[in-house]
Amino acid sequence: MKKKKIIAIASLAAVAALVFSCVTFNTVLFPKDAKAGEDFNIKVTFDFKGETERSGNLIVAFPVPKSWKASETVTGTLTTHNLPGGQPGMGLADITNEPLTLASDVIEPTTTLPYPSAMLAQYGVLGNTGPVEWIVLKSKTVFNVHGNAPGLVTADIDIHLTAGNTNVKFFSAVAVCLSANGFNTAHDGEFVISDTQTVQVTGGSGADDFTVVHFVSTTPQTFRFGDYVSVEFVSEADGIKTDLYGEESIYLNATATLADGTVKTADKVLMIKSGDITYFKYIYPKSLFGLSEDAEISEMHVWFTNADGSVIVTDGTEGFLLTQAGE
Repeated sequence: MKKKKIIAIASLAAVAALVFSCVTFNTVLFPKDAKAGEDFNIKVTFDFKGETERSGNLIVAFPVPKSWKASETVTGTLTTHNLPGGQPGMGLADITNEPLTLASDVIEPTTTLPYPSAMLAQYGVLGNTGPVEWIVLKSKTVFNVHGNAPGLVTADIDIHLTAGNTNVKFFSAVAVCLSANGFNTAHDGEFVISDTQTVQVTGGSGADDFTVVHFVSTTPQTFRFGDYVSVEFVSEADGIKTDLYGEESIYLNATATLADGTVKTADKVLMIKSGDITYFKYIYPKSLFGLSEDAEISEMHVWFTNADGSVIVTDGTEGFLLTQAGE
């Protein structure tokens, strides 16, 4: 690969300039013991080497659960090491803890979409089965290429945001590019995305798992046990067929654990078939279990069977857990 010179130029806007290409991630660290409602810290270190004529602000993107409303709490900083100066003999022009800002309105050039929408269109949700969104940050520094370049420049990115209040497991990764180059991959390393990692947040309420195929869902997604809710089942998801695939009639079964530890059961409630593989049943949980209005349900599990109960789709020994919205 032909070498180019990495230089930095100061301006009234404190904008430096350097080439950005052939990016190699050194570390992408998500929290190992993340807690609900607390600081969620992502640390990224990568090397980059000047090789092609490219320019723009540094773009950093990563997906997190949409319920976190991360754009309201996210902050980030950029620090560089071994960044050459803009004039001969100028020495290093390193950046130290430069704030990163949201790039929600910055357009990705190959798709002509704002970067968050472009990431979703190009890379989807990284296999997550629950609602996530791409958070995209940009540097204040603008990077450009000039001449021949010695050595590597290392960049450190430190991102902080507040995790949501729900226990959740999800997939995430970090993507890096220059704003004016975007997804253009004519040269290796101009757009890079790290390996997908599984991230888990504990210490909160509920139990969302975005890493598994969901055969069961509810509408609304967030509800209370004193609300009407539609329980929905699909007999096939992401190419995985359940043992009930092809059944004309599917039955909902459920247990409710009350605040005093009492367990109530509802058996063989016929669901409505709404499609080739989709079924639903509107329920009012307290009526389903024959409970009074002042009864307090603390936990509810559901499972599904065929007409004679010989075929069962369940999750573990108790069934699929349905959780209600927090207080």
